[in-house]
Amino acid sequence: MTRSPDTLPIDLPRGWRLTLRRFRRSLRERSRQVVEAGESGERLVAKVRLLSLALLALIQLTPLLELDSVPAQVAFHSQEAVVGRCLTGSGLMVAILLWLAIRYAYRPWMGLFSIFLDVTMVSAGLAVFFALNRPLTAVNSRVVFEVYFLAIASAGLRYDWRLCVAATVLAVTEYLGIALYAVNHWDLAAAFEAESSYGAFGWSGQIGRMIVLIGAGVTGAAVALRGHQWRHLSGKDALTGLANRAWFEERLEEEMSRARRGGQPLSLAVVDLDSFRELNGAHGHAGGDLALQTVARRLRHSIRKSDLAARLGGDEFVIVFPDTDVAQAVLRLDSLRQEVAGLRVQTGRTAFTVTMSVGVASFPVDGSSTAEVLAAADARAFEAKHLGKNRVVGPQRVVGPPALAASDE
Repeated sequence: MTRSPDTLPIDLPRGWRLTLRRFRRSLRERSRQVVEAGESGERLVAKVRLLSLALLALIQLTPLLELDSVPAQVAFHSQEAVVGRCLTGSGLMVAILLWLAIRYAYRPWMGLFSIFLDVTMVSAGLAVFFALNRPLTAVNSRVVFEVYFLAIASAGLRYDWRLCVAATVLAVTEYLGIALYAVNHWDLAAAFEAESSYGAFGWSGQIGRMIVLIGAGVTGAAVALRGHQWRHLSGKDALTGLANRAWFEERLEEEMSRARRGGQPLSLAVVDLDSFRELNGAHGHAGGDLALQTVARRLRHSIRKSDLAARLGGDEFVIVFPDTDVAQAVLRLDSLRQEVAGLRVQTGRTAFTVTMSVGVASFPVDGSSTAEVLAAADARAFEAKHLGKNRVVGPQRVVGPPALAASDE
């Protein structure tokens, strides 16, 4: 017998089986909201990284104000200071390139890539002390080591617990490699006698450091998971399960900005259920709610992963079609209109049908702002109702059955 992907090869208590299945599914999850939250979080991390390194570079240049004193000259031209400025300059260049790439050409894999760079730059900073023949500084650093925590904490801003785990595993692995390298290439007892300011080397202390890193990673992953759950729930309409108005407005702004940068079209549709007031009167609010849920389910199953369907309120829905011109959007929406018209909503012993009127607008044809495009789509949805309902109205095209008498519903 062929096992399903979620079937476990051993028998476990039911609670354990459910927990393990959810965990395995979460490893494969790449929901649209995770991707969007990761993108906004990655932009924030890029800005914080750039600002932090810029401030660090300024701090390292402040001795230039005191070069008339001999101690300041010695400190500024010391080997450690020169290496530190080189590392900071390299990190600043990487931060600028990452910020530009994330701002203008974001891809989901950039989160994992930037985490790798963040953690590895910290490890490189520790490894520099090997080149300076200061192994105890590398393994007992009180400043550079703490930057690992910043890299792990920033991973939580992507709202993806898997990235926190990746940052933690990478940090622990690289730091363990640094400790093993120091043990295998130096006599650390003799190094302690030569320079005791950073303390002696001990595996108990090193293991303690790695345990603290793991604890920070677990905390970051829990915060990221909780934040993602909160973001998911706060952006969902309770009745239909679609995105709510607040989430839609945020997403529309992001998609509009992306369309402007890439010179790509974006279409938007406003969907109104026909005669919803009469439907509520005939079948009660329970029947109206069931109609909304039925239409929402059809919308959700008919759009692409890159599209967004949301409920604005009442009987009004909206759909965003990125990278789609208005002609393509009209064809897809007319197919959706016919599917909805063919549905039968069952409430008790009564069944009824639902139709919808749709207005379509696009960027940049119908406006250069979200408000202008949304207003154009809303006006065309109103026009679709006056043309007889159950039709799709675009800028130059009306699709649907023959026009009926005008209606205000």
